[in-house]
Amino acid sequence: MDVVEAPVPDGAWYPAARALTTRLKASGLAVVVLGYGAVRVWNPAGAPDPDDKRGQLMSHGLQQEVRCGRRADGRLWWFWVWSGPTRDAPPELEPLCPLEDVEMAAGLIVKVLAVPFAEASHEVV
Repeated sequence: MDVVEAPVPDGAWYPAARALTTRLKASGLAVVVLGYGAVRVWNPAGAPDPDDKRGQLMSHGLQQEVRCGRRADGRLWWFWVWSGPTRDAPPELEPLCPLEDVEMAAGLIVKVLAVPFAEASHEVV
């Protein structure tokens, strides 16, 4: 990866994180801004049923973290955060889009966390 710096210590990411949060919440997702330049997003429709104790233990539902970082050219970007290959490995960061492109970031996150037909699965056909 060509990330020079992540997290970004100067807080330059925060206004974009607030805008991203607003857009994602409007799409029905739950969001929390983390203090190290990251936004954690999850889809409540992808959570295990509250009565399913095993499901609650084994699944954290549909969630994704994105993090702000500087690319080699100095521009701020959003990065997908993926777990490393081992438990002890640091997370891997994959470029998502420029920080200021909130609409693109939100649109891609919404697609990744989509649960099509979530409501339809409870209907009797």
